[in-house]
Amino acid sequence: MCVGRLGGRMDRILRAVDLPVGLLDRPELVLPLSDHYAVLQAAGRDTGSTDFGAEMGAAARIGMLGRYGSDATAAPTLGAAIRRANGTLNRMMQTDTDLVLFRLRRGVRWSMVFHTRGEAGRFQNELLAIGYQLDLLRHFLGKVWSPKAIRVRDIDRARIAHLERLFRAPVRGPDRGDSPVPGIDLDERCLAALNPAAGMDAPSHNAASDIMPAAADPVAGVRAAIRLELLRGRPGLDRVAARLGLSRRSLQRRLDLSGETWSALLDTELVREAQNLMASDGPIAEIADHLGYADPAHFTRAYRRWTGFSPRAHRRMILSAAAPAPVPDQTADGCPARFRREDRQA
Repeated sequence: MCVGRLGGRMDRILRAVDLPVGLLDRPELVLPLSDHYAVLQAAGRDTGSTDFGAEMGAAARIGMLGRYGSDATAAPTLGAAIRRANGTLNRMMQTDTDLVLFRLRRGVRWSMVFHTRGEAGRFQNELLAIGYQLDLLRHFLGKVWSPKAIRVRDIDRARIAHLERLFRAPVRGPDRGDSPVPGIDLDERCLAALNPAAGMDAPSHNAASDIMPAAADPVAGVRAAIRLELLRGRPGLDRVAARLGLSRRSLQRRLDLSGETWSALLDTELVREAQNLMASDGPIAEIADHLGYADPAHFTRAYRRWTGFSPRAHRRMILSAAAPAPVPDQTADGCPARFRREDRQA
């Protein structure tokens, strides 16, 4: 891990930004953007790296991002891969963000647009995003491919030289006349590049048409914050609002505008977390307590309402489904021993 290589400790970083250390065991959880900022800023302090986002980005591989990465790298063309990445980023990886392909006077720029305010950690997050974007581009265009330029915020020349070594590409400050958003500049013809992986279907669309911003989910950040706080136990509205940097009233207004209610969102996430915990071997009474039920009987009633089963019955079903099927005894020729030879010949 990049943090360890640079002399830092991830548990110390998470504590510094008031995130549960249990997050280390739950890599599938999506972080609200403000927490991305905070973690990267703290990691830079902990490791002593002023460009920690770039250090991490240089080591980043799109395949590390699970289904999100595999979907993008399976696209028939680079343009289709960018479209897939743009369309699912804020649902699968990071809330309150959009990947957008901007058309410039000469070429296109692939950028990550952040909608959460705040400067601390933002630049580091941009550098990390560039690392993942570069790796996807090089999957289609070759490991030694270099873009026209990587556009970043204003920094001194010494740091630009460091970024160029890490990204193996020219790095420039903001340009004049084109989009001021940082990102990766490339020739628009690159979008038609075919996937080099074997078995890809030929493209059936114009790759240049994949310039389309994603539609953000207005409550994705709220869901993500609830899931994070559930690592500590059942959260209240005030705790989730604080995690998002909002007042209680602002969070309530956001939910009202989206047509959601706090109780419905919390109930949905309680179901998810309960089912996740039921797949472990922890005592049901402890699971009930963790989710805020003082009486296990109340948890049992809620669980039956959610799933139609009692916690114990559902756990038996989960464990039974996960158990490997029994393997019958085999004879030397690979046939099940319980079959007679004359049965096989018939």
